Amino acid sequence: MKKKLFLDTNILIDYLGSRKDFAAASTIISLAQKGYFTLLVSSLSFATASYILNAHHKKTNAEIVSLFASFVKQCNVTPIDSVVIDKAIASDFNDFEDAMQYYSALREGADAIITRNTDDFNAAKIDIYNPQAFLDMLTAGNN
Repeated sequence: MKKKLFLDTNILIDYLGSRKDFAAASTIISLAQKGYFTLLVSSLSFATASYILNAHHKKTNAEIVSLFASFVKQCNVTPIDSVVIDKAIASDFNDFEDAMQYYSALREGADAIITRNTDDFNAAKIDIYNPQAFLDMLTAGNN
């Protein structure tokens, strides 16, 4: 069974915004496109990414919709609903948004979360990797 990788919002933005300093995100998504992993992304991430891509990357609404239309075919969208919110409220996470992401990932059986902000997930009970550390782990496992 393929591992399920949950992508935090910052990874989605790195990829869709073509941020060159964060090429590891593109490598992970490319590996998923080749069938090595199943990608999970929360519905909340699309809303946040839309705002960031418009405000900071100067993407138009049409460009954002086009990016999303293509990307959504490559991932499974995880819900943020009352169950996830209730778990986030009761959690030990310092950041509510990260708690929602975490419980959305857990609900869909994520094996790991890929994020640039690993410290934000200290309360997590699954593996948390920054993109380069995840790729390094894969490389080390293939030697």
